[in-house]
Amino acid sequence: MPTISTVSNTLPKFLSLEIAKRMEDKLSIVRMEPQTICHVGQVDIELLGRRYPKAKHFSTNPYLIAKGFKKAFLNLMNRPCLEPVAGKVDLIWSNLELQHDKTPGLLIKKWRELLKVDALLMFSYLGPDTGKEMSNYFDSEDLKSIPSPWDMHDVGDALLKAGFSEPVMDMEYITLDYETLDLLIADAFDLGLINTRTPKCSDLPADLALKITLEVVYGHAWTPASDLAKVEGGVATISPDQIVRVKR
Repeated sequence: MPTISTVSNTLPKFLSLEIAKRMEDKLSIVRMEPQTICHVGQVDIELLGRRYPKAKHFSTNPYLIAKGFKKAFLNLMNRPCLEPVAGKVDLIWSNLELQHDKTPGLLIKKWRELLKVDALLMFSYLGPDTGKEMSNYFDSEDLKSIPSPWDMHDVGDALLKAGFSEPVMDMEYITLDYETLDLLIADAFDLGLINTRTPKCSDLPADLALKITLEVVYGHAWTPASDLAKVEGGVATISPDQIVRVKR
């Protein structure tokens, strides 16, 4: 079974839950009843547990398993959750995972290996504009960039190359405002934007707004019955009759 990337385990809970809710809203236009769901990244299974109460829920994340993830799933769903799932998954739910992977193209290929035919990938990640204000507050030696520099266009291209079809990408900016620098530092460290909890701060004007901008990228794509997309010279093309999907 493919190994899914190691994900940060300290992202602010309020943030992962808020983005999970926004992802879940996007499922309202998807007509499917997945039997097998694989959770990777930041996990908030209550959302999909309510939407798909008959599904089996799995995780391939070693950290979550070590932290009692199996017990949590059994308590909520009353179903086993740690069976081999490669090539058997109807829905992959990846919340805030991809930005932590230095080789996102390989991660996308591993997602593809987990999914069966006509299955759905739903994911979110923090784009390269996240934390663009950090240089206003902290010395450069304390700054830390997100491992993945990929924007949503890079990811869309990688989805096609990995054999997905009908990729849809969109993004939004979310601004977190802070009353004190200490609160901002705590979240900036948890987000991986600074490398210490005691950064050296620049001389800040008293009226400087304290904020962190998040570039949140959302995407979804399907696994086709056959490789619909043809990639030549780094350009993926599909024929017009493959653009529209009808799910029954």
